[in-house]
Amino acid sequence: MPQDTVFELPFAPDVSPDADGARRRSLDWCRGLGLVTHPVDQQRFLRWDIAGLMAAWLPRATGDRLDLAVDAVVVATFLDDQFDGPLADQPLRVAAACRAFTDVIASAGAVPAGTGPLTAAFAQVWIRLAHRASPAWLESAGQHWRWYVNAYVEEAGNRAHRHTPSRVEHFALRRRSGFVYAMLDLSQKAYGFELPPRLGRDPTVRRMLDITADVVDTLNDVHSVEKEESRGDTHNLVLVIEHELGCDRGAAISEIQRMVHDWCAEFVTLEHALADRVPPSDSTVVALLTDCMRSAMSGYLRWSRVCLRYSHLVPPGEPALVTDLLTSR
Repeated sequence: MPQDTVFELPFAPDVSPDADGARRRSLDWCRGLGLVTHPVDQQRFLRWDIAGLMAAWLPRATGDRLDLAVDAVVVATFLDDQFDGPLADQPLRVAAACRAFTDVIASAGAVPAGTGPLTAAFAQVWIRLAHRASPAWLESAGQHWRWYVNAYVEEAGNRAHRHTPSRVEHFALRRRSGFVYAMLDLSQKAYGFELPPRLGRDPTVRRMLDITADVVDTLNDVHSVEKEESRGDTHNLVLVIEHELGCDRGAAISEIQRMVHDWCAEFVTLEHALADRVPPSDSTVVALLTDCMRSAMSGYLRWSRVCLRYSHLVPPGEPALVTDLLTSR
């Protein structure tokens, strides 16, 4: 079982004391917006424990600040599951569905006509994200959401053409499809700070953000490989390395363990170098961001190792969610 794969990260995990409360509130929110209406969907939603993920991702967040992060990741997860079925290899239909999400961003939260409850839920999340946000931060957050939704179109095109990405192609797409940059925006929102654009352009900060995304996405690829393989999806680093090197699963995972170890060692080196050179005026923001990236990696690993999303698989040919959340009812 890939979830048993050992990864030693040099970051200690923690969990918000409000995790159980966030679980209850998240289910109520989903029911209220029509995202969870079928008993099978509710069972799977509880099994995936998105609130548990974000409680580990944001161990110092509680209440409304934790709830916003949970709700945003629920929307992203449900969107992923809408394309994990008949739409998986239909890029034109995927593009039309994703366009509604980018229209919400462009219109500052207006819900396009004819869209389903998932788009309406995203519009609510986007309005909450925009509250008291600077224009620069909101533009960056919008770009990260656009990366995420538009990556589905590219993935659908690859599936339609039976294309297995190379390792370079994989990382170029995965940094957009993995949602980590948007989730780090949620960290900033939860903890009440914004990364200034000048720091966002700093090469060391950019590299640390990329490492965080690569670590989280790669842990996800290892833990979810059986889920994706069962559905014929090749957008997974384990499968990419097996295809590229002509090796078995054990060798591919060993290669990935080495990569994750090297990334974490580089992150620690960059962390110390950055702390030594930033001016006092930026030290608080840098310390907060670094803490967020550390808890993102350790928190994701803590959740992903036990998440039933990857050990209790939806049968091939069956949609991940019974309910169509993209179509107006």
